[in-house]
Amino acid sequence: MTSRPFRARLSREAADLVRAVLTTDQCKQLQVALEAAVRDPWSWPPGDRADLDDTVRQIVLPELIAHYVVLPDPPDPHLWVITLTVL
Repeated sequence: MTSRPFRARLSREAADLVRAVLTTDQCKQLQVALEAAVRDPWSWPPGDRADLDDTVRQIVLPELIAHYVVLPDPPDPHLWVITLTVL
């Protein structure tokens, strides 16, 4: 794993959902969860399919599930939020 800081990026679909659907409270919850993931990308559990690549992680919140991929390689290590599901 790299010592460079991670950043979070959202896919176009996830960003559109944040803008159009999420409440202010849901956005804040997602922001706090992503800040924790940026500090330690492996802190959230792997996706619900253990047989898949373990770089796919999931954030489970009371009203929201986010899946992200850890892309640790330089020059730009980041988390890519690939899906958001509103419960």
